[in-house]
Amino acid sequence: MPDNKTSEAQKRATQAYREKNRDKTRKPSAKSSAKTYINKYCCLDDLAELKEIIAAREQELKSE
Repeated sequence: MPDNKTSEAQKRATQAYREKNRDKTRKPSAKSSAKTYINKYCCLDDLAELKEIIAAREQELKSE
């Protein structure tokens, strides 16, 4: 008996939803990837670079 608890029909439905709603699924995926990178792989130099990028983006959004 397989250990997978998700049915094949549910997997297909999930995949179909993701394909139809790429914009809705892209942002959460990117956010998750960013958090994983920061929490698991970043060194101090990387964090400093990210802080600069974030500060620039904040200024860009404030001026809109």
